[in-house]
Amino acid sequence: MSEVNRSYERLNAIPTLSLTTVLESIPDAVIVVDITTDEIVAVNDAAGELFECQPETLVGHTRHTLHPAENRDAYDTAFSRARESEQVERLPDGSPLYIETQTGECVPVEINAQRIQKQNRTFVLGVFRDISARLERQQQLRTTTTRLKTLLDAAPLPIAALDTEGQIQLWNQAAEDTFGYSSAEIVGESYPLLTEESLTDLLNRILDGEDLNGYETVLRTKDGSRLHTELFAQPLYNDDDTVTGVIGTAVEITDRKRRRHGLEVLHRVLRHNLRNKLTIIQGHTSALKNDEDPDSGLTQKAAEKIETAAADLAGLSRQVTQSQFLTDKSVARSKPLNLEELVITMEAVLAETTTGSVAAPTADETVAIPAPANSAIGQLLSHTGEYMSQPAIDVTVDISETEVVVTIRGNEPLLSDSHHDLLTRGVETELNHGLGLDIAQVYLTLLEIGGEIELVGRPIPETALQVTLPRLNQ
Repeated sequence: MSEVNRSYERLNAIPTLSLTTVLESIPDAVIVVDITTDEIVAVNDAAGELFECQPETLVGHTRHTLHPAENRDAYDTAFSRARESEQVERLPDGSPLYIETQTGECVPVEINAQRIQKQNRTFVLGVFRDISARLERQQQLRTTTTRLKTLLDAAPLPIAALDTEGQIQLWNQAAEDTFGYSSAEIVGESYPLLTEESLTDLLNRILDGEDLNGYETVLRTKDGSRLHTELFAQPLYNDDDTVTGVIGTAVEITDRKRRRHGLEVLHRVLRHNLRNKLTIIQGHTSALKNDEDPDSGLTQKAAEKIETAAADLAGLSRQVTQSQFLTDKSVARSKPLNLEELVITMEAVLAETTTGSVAAPTADETVAIPAPANSAIGQLLSHTGEYMSQPAIDVTVDISETEVVVTIRGNEPLLSDSHHDLLTRGVETELNHGLGLDIAQVYLTLLEIGGEIELVGRPIPETALQVTLPRLNQ
């Protein structure tokens, strides 16, 4: 029970003659008003200090003299709440409640009121507390919060603050620009960029005190596309060291991963294939130079070798140029493609290169994927059909709320060992069996649009591939 309420009980339990003693026992300013006449009938010394006057000069005046003269109706409404023993701190419009001192100064106050009965009369005993310092702290907090929000909005990286349940409390401008969700629609909602399971796991780790530094994951944007990111996050604490949530940033690394894999592809070409082809050209050119018998047939054979090697280099050059195109963000931001168009493409490719079928559920116009996936998967199927000795491929398509999964199964290995290294470890090796950069291009395209390709179906993973595509919101 509060000190004020204990004082109320004491006031009701003792004779009227002890009223002054009771009032003086309360450290805050106390004023007693007759409800019927609105007249002030008793005050304590603390009231004199608050109103900057002798306490007795307040007795006999009406309660209206306690507050600024303007906005009298609002103060009457506040007093009606006080008559019902409510705490009153604000006027009906939300502005602070003020008293006016004898020197004309306005002081913001909080009033705790209690209705009491004495000798068939009804009084309101009000305890007035100066809240100037509290309002000043609140204003300082608002100013600090505004400055902090301005700073966060000016930050070039997406920043978000979540409570312990994973609901978003803060979402800066960079987060809006990167992930497509406005602050107005996402604050107060559960973090939508991760699955519920992944979000719960990360929250538990951070709330247990772990600082998340450079955690790589894929975040899903509002339009359904996926971004490769590194997460940096740490717990938020109250003054008593209680964890209240987490704050962190997501650094997009899609460009970094794309550049790294693109450079690995080019490095492979320069390290192995370009060198090998040049060695062939140099060797046969030297043979031509040293051939003393034009009729030996060596000239024709060497010319054919040089011509073939030159054609291979030209083909590699075109593929490298196409791979460089994948560094353009327009690939990832291209228009959505209806899933039915992908199904048609896959059926057409299989009809040309292999025996097999495509099993896909009926999809309405809302099932959309990034457009570059169409050519990438078509190229993948065409490559596997050419690589296999007796190709027989079956394709199944599965649709979820966030993804479209294309599974490709064959009756024999679908890809070479060098391509296995690319898909399992992201490492390029020398081109074998006369193969070009087509699988590397498929890999880079899927990476760019937020998709994935992996070997599945162990213990013989080479006979099955799974391509995961982000489902876009149109």
